[in-house]
Amino acid sequence: MSAQPSLRPEVRAIGADAGPTEVVMHLEDLHVYYGNFHAVRDVTLPIQQHRITALIGPSGCGKSTVLRCLNRMNDLIPIARVEGRVLYHGQDIYAPGIDPVEVRRRVGMVFQKPNPFPKSIYDNVAWGAKINGYRGNMDELVERSLRGAALWDEVKDKLKQSGLSLSGGQQQRLCIARAIAISPEVILMD
Repeated sequence: MSAQPSLRPEVRAIGADAGPTEVVMHLEDLHVYYGNFHAVRDVTLPIQQHRITALIGPSGCGKSTVLRCLNRMNDLIPIARVEGRVLYHGQDIYAPGIDPVEVRRRVGMVFQKPNPFPKSIYDNVAWGAKINGYRGNMDELVERSLRGAALWDEVKDKLKQSGLSLSGGQQQRLCIARAIAISPEVILMD
């Protein structure tokens, strides 16, 4: 009888400058349940600042569920229950009194399927900045964010068109630009 393979995450830094950095987020003994279904079991994972961390595994193994824990998106699923700790700069984001909206402002997320708003390309990017009280030059912010998502050259002459009119790949980059515009410290890419 063969032993069950371990699904514990392996953490490796890749690249020429892969020295130690500050841990910005840390999952400790994370368990996630959907009703009685135990979807994620005992995950402990440090996430270093200024590094790319990838969760790799087969479909349905819990990668998206873990990502949603990192910015409390699972709070929006009534039957979801999270046990363990998710630390952001040492603070448990699930502790009483922590505002999940503020967590999501600091830890942005781009979903697996693009989800642009039924608004103009410009308004899709500007929306988050507006609701967060951004007082700078909105035109510059929109351009900088679209450039950061490698979309500016393709849409600079059609910013008033609906974000829904873009191709699937362009919609995904629009959602990346929307995330960049609010300057989160962490961006989760599902």
